[in-house]
Amino acid sequence: MFATTVMSAGIIIALTGALGAWRGILTQSWPTVEGTLITNVLETATDTRAIPMTDRLRGGIKETAESEQLALAYRYTVDGVPFEGHKLEPWDFGLPGQAKMKAVAALGAGAKHPVSYDPQDPRRAYLKAGPSTTSLSLLTIGGVLMAVGFFIGRMQRRA
Repeated sequence: MFATTVMSAGIIIALTGALGAWRGILTQSWPTVEGTLITNVLETATDTRAIPMTDRLRGGIKETAESEQLALAYRYTVDGVPFEGHKLEPWDFGLPGQAKMKAVAALGAGAKHPVSYDPQDPRRAYLKAGPSTTSLSLLTIGGVLMAVGFFIGRMQRRA
């Protein structure tokens, strides 16, 4: 039963990652234009929260976590019509890769960068075409879980 659960979770995660990766691969065939970065600041947010039920007398242990978020905006023109985009990479599930965020943040505002846009809907555009880091990570994690589940199932059948 445990092996089936692990394999099922792996299949769901891998399929989600595969869908995102496939959609990302499709963006590699999109046309590109030169875009101008308006905003590309890597913002650090600090969040403090109490972990419930860790210390009832004092209301919980305080935990502080820092996270980085890329504030991104760029302008590009398709057939004389100006557009503004905010997406770094396709199907990142709201979790763009840290290395890609830092690379874009290192560019100055006003820098030129290629923008890939959907020919059917030029409002859909990305600075980094291709599969996102997040979708490839999900695909890999799902594959590992499926392999582990298969291995556990084999071991249980032999015992």
